[in-house]
Amino acid sequence: MDCMQLAVRLRRPNMTRFSTTSLLALLIFLPMGHYLRGETRILALTALWTVYLTIVGCGIGFIQMKFFGPVILKARPNGMQIALTFDDGPDPLATPALLDILKNESISAAFFCIGKHVEAHPELAARIVAEGHLIENHTYHHAWWTPLLMHRRLLAELQLAQEAIRMATGNTPSYMRPPVGHTNPHYTGVLKELNIQMIGWDVRSMDTRWPAAKVIARVLRQTKPGSIILLHDGLSSPEEIRELIPPLIRGLRSRGFQFTRLDRLLQK
Repeated sequence: MDCMQLAVRLRRPNMTRFSTTSLLALLIFLPMGHYLRGETRILALTALWTVYLTIVGCGIGFIQMKFFGPVILKARPNGMQIALTFDDGPDPLATPALLDILKNESISAAFFCIGKHVEAHPELAARIVAEGHLIENHTYHHAWWTPLLMHRRLLAELQLAQEAIRMATGNTPSYMRPPVGHTNPHYTGVLKELNIQMIGWDVRSMDTRWPAAKVIARVLRQTKPGSIILLHDGLSSPEEIRELIPPLIRGLRSRGFQFTRLDRLLQK
């Protein structure tokens, strides 16, 4: 493929940022390798390779870059509506406490659940759906090595979670969120094959790291109409849930925000 063909490919609308970056790097690499000599060529190619790997590494680590394909980070504003999402459950202690709070507040949320946790607590997954919430895919193992998986193994990882959720609830997820928001080039093809969408967030609460007061201040400061807020019921205790969620809900409502379920927020 010559440089003109590469330039034409860069203008294709279905190119991802990863594809575009890779082709641009190749366009720069080819003349460097051809015209430069000796130590100058080694230094130049090393610098290019370092920059390329840094960009790709950031694309893997930061879902907000949408580096490898489409990601929904927030919804188009429709009034003051926002959505709460909870990751890493279901947890046999924290999730029931959270569900009680959401029921009392008449709020429907989205739970991005780990497949093996759903298998361990199917009755809790069923309760999530029975009380009007969404239950979605957060991979089966939620392992650190998930971003390293190639297409076949990544597909199997997501399929296992899909099946665990379907068996426990009767529902098949339409959305997924990668563990810690880390992605790779194979997600786009896998998600297309499974017909599910990747969901990120525009408000990260930091609730697994910070005390409740600091989390609430952060969320209130960052939330805007159409926001998708990332919280956790996994990695939390019932006491932490009760300390954080009710005052957070009151604070958001006092600012005029209205809670709607994720799928409804995106449809609107």
